[in-house]
Amino acid sequence: MQLRTYLNDTLPPALDARVLALLQAEYPGMFIGRTQRSLNDPRTHPTLLLLMDGDDVISYLAIPSKIIQHAGREYKAYGLSSVITHPSFRRQGYGHTIVAAARGFIAASDADIGVFTCDPPLVDFYVGCGWSLMGGTWLVGGTRENPFPSNELDKCTLMGFFSEKARARRADFEGVAICLDLREGDLW
Repeated sequence: MQLRTYLNDTLPPALDARVLALLQAEYPGMFIGRTQRSLNDPRTHPTLLLLMDGDDVISYLAIPSKIIQHAGREYKAYGLSSVITHPSFRRQGYGHTIVAAARGFIAASDADIGVFTCDPPLVDFYVGCGWSLMGGTWLVGGTRENPFPSNELDKCTLMGFFSEKARARRADFEGVAICLDLREGDLW
């Protein structure tokens, strides 16, 4: 297995097609008419992680980032998006490998926080990869004109606090909305 890292706009077309096929298989109908993956808002400068076995994409995720305003302060926020492992390779530790690698990537970056949502059955998986469940905290994606709140989707919020500033202000993130100000319909 090999972990590969790409900036969003540098993923070779052949790998882009493999990632798109993996996502289309998992989420039928969601990518109709797409010939490229292009899930992430380019303004979030996503970094893509791929766990490869030869030419096969075993696991994939995107790490978007942006500056957010929260509780009167500015934070560099990173997230996880489109986390997926090929069905034939699930329950073998590959998801844990790529999510832990993503957390390490974020921790080594200029991030203040890492924040993302997941479905309730996946909370233990992400906590096992080093993330903290933030009960009562929710993300507001979308735009200011058309917000997309995660608490209306029965999502759980997970976070990591990486900078001294963020660790000192952790209480500011507990039990509140965190506004991301993204594209319409996006949570990351």
